[in-house]
Formats: sequence, structure tokens, C-alpha cells
Amino acid sequence: MTEPDQVWRPQTRLPVLVTTVSIEDGETPPPEVGAVAVFPLLFEEMPADPADPSIVTLGAVAEPLHSGKPALQQPGDGRQWWDWTVLLRGVGWTATWYTRRPVLGQVEVTGRLIGDLSYATTGQIRGRVRRIHVASDRYRREVDQPHSPFRPVPGTRRYRQVTTSPRSFAHVARPPAPTRWSSALTRWACLSIST
Repeated sequence: MTEPDQVWRPQTRLPVLVTTVSIEDGETPPPEVGAVAVFPLLFEEMPADPADPSIVTLGAVAEPLHSGKPALQQPGDGRQWWDWTVLLRGVGWTATWYTRRPVLGQVEVTGRLIGDLSYATTGQIRGRVRRIHVASDRYRREVDQPHSPFRPVPGTRRYRQVTTSPRSFAHVARPPAPTRWSSALTRWACLSIST
């Protein structure tokens, strides 16, 4: 009998955004082109965006985690909602998905696969790294509003191709902030992985 991990399956290429925290923390070794890598994997649902290659539509099987019971989320700003924790199973990958609706069975979802710290997910991907880009996003908040959240600035994502992901992303200079706004940058290692 053939073991499940030895069954031939067609190669799948997926974009995965790996958080700088997981690389800088040391949990995820800096990815290298050509190397086989393993990442804990989350799925974040978001609308399709033809300008963003990290957003994909995937077919998967959804299985409930934590006995299928939702958790009440209350971030402290007056909002609240229920989150269901779901395991998505695709070809060569699994990802934890925190969703505001219960799902079960075959699904088609659009969003990002995110390589994160293992405490946040039971999902995983293992595959050969085919390409690496360092992705930078600009965020801003209004400085005249105390405790206002940083929000992404549309159209500011930039990619820089590398052969090995940086171990530290802190050395990258931050652009000067406009006078009314406080700015921040986030960085990701954006990988193309063949499973």
C-alpha cells in the first residue's frame, strides 16, 4: 500500500506571505530560493485584487476546529462578533482560518496564505521555494486623533526580488511621515512555493 505522502499529485504553486515576526523570532528560518521549507499557515479572507499577486482563490475542504464552537471576539472598541476556527485542507497544504461564518465541506475562498508563528495556527505548508520578494506596505494614522489605529494606505505595496529572505527587516529605512499623518511600514517575505 502506498503511503499518503508518497502518492503522486500535480505540482501546485502558491503565494505565501511569511510574517517578519516569524522569521526574526527564529521560528521560521529565512527562506531561500530552491530550498524546501515548512511554514505554519493561516488563511486570511479578503476580496480579490488583480494588482496584488498574494491574493488567490483556492479550492479546499473546510473542517471545524475546537468542536465547531465559535468564540466571541470583543476588541474593546464597542464592536463584537463571533469567530469560527476552521481548518482548510488544500492540495499539499492546510491553513487555519478564523471566519465570521460557519463553513463545512468543499469551499472556494479568496484571500492570502500567511506563514505565521505556530501558536496561531494548526495549518502547515511544505514545499520548494521558487521565488522570494520582500513586500513592503505603508500604513498611517491621524496624529491629531489619540490612539487612532494604523490603516493601510491603498496602492503602496512594493516588491523587491531576493534569493534569500533577510533575517532581520529592521535595517530598512522608513520614509519621512507627512505632517498630518504618522507613518509605519510593514514587511513580509512573499514566497512562491511549489507543493
